[in-house]
Amino acid sequence: MKLCAALGKSWIVKQMNFNNEKMVERMVSSSNVVVNLCGPRKRVKHLDDFKKVNIDVARKVARACRKNPNVIRLIHFSAAGAAPDSPSLDLQTKYYGEQAVLEEFPNATIFRPTQMFGQNDYLINRFWRTTEFWWDVIPVFNNCEQKRQPIYFNDVAQCVLNALKLHETCGKTYELGGPNVYTRRELYEIMINIMNRPIRLQ
Repeated sequence: MKLCAALGKSWIVKQMNFNNEKMVERMVSSSNVVVNLCGPRKRVKHLDDFKKVNIDVARKVARACRKNPNVIRLIHFSAAGAAPDSPSLDLQTKYYGEQAVLEEFPNATIFRPTQMFGQNDYLINRFWRTTEFWWDVIPVFNNCEQKRQPIYFNDVAQCVLNALKLHETCGKTYELGGPNVYTRRELYEIMINIMNRPIRLQ
């Protein structure tokens, strides 16, 4: 799989400007399958920023795929819980981004994964950095009773491969979640046990 560039041309990634539609078209010019994983991170706080990443960029990628006759499949990653009435600006705009993608590329397959975990993932790395800062205590809020249904990233990758093999997945939306539901406290306790350190949650 390519990350916006062929081998030896990673400079395209560093200089990528999603405001330039010609660059987006060039990015997919030699591809027959495109997987859009663009999304915001913690620095994004304002509605306009969410709209730019989740809607505008998604639409431009889908439009570039539609213009390129070589692109036969588009896989667009959204998020579980995406809905127009969600209290989260991220999930609101992800829903409208899905609609924008389907308007431009009706045969796109949309995946809505829950929080993913795996080697060097965001969830585990953030937990590790917190333990390095506080060492033996982790401050928590609301007793950590929020529910999570994490999914292993290899399982998500397998879903992508399965979708590419099955033509009936075109134009469909799939929710992806792991086999178990945990509270955030349970997830913390699992990671504390793996680290084998006497860390307290308080």
